[in-house]
Amino acid sequence: MATTKAYESPDGLLRFLVVRNEDSDVSLGFDRHVWHTHGDMLAATYRLPKEAAIDRFIDDLLGNRIVIAVSRREGIVVDIWATDDPEGDLRYKSENESIEYRHWDGSPAA
Repeated sequence: MATTKAYESPDGLLRFLVVRNEDSDVSLGFDRHVWHTHGDMLAATYRLPKEAAIDRFIDDLLGNRIVIAVSRREGIVVDIWATDDPEGDLRYKSENESIEYRHWDGSPAA
């Protein structure tokens, strides 16, 4: 049986889920949005054991060290993702879309 741990941002806009499946896969992503990552991918990125990498990512996210992109169309949130390339993200922005770069606590990301 899968277990889920949820984190809600202080402003209530973001809900981040950590889902641990029976097969030891761990997926992390924003509730009701497509973007997600996996524990093994984080382990490769951080060059840490999987559980340590998952903990580090969550700490970085909640500690405002990860930039979060919030895409809106006509004021409605359509996607949320963690990004390390805000400039690059803009290449894929549609004409009727706005992208806000923020941190977990709601503060703007530079």
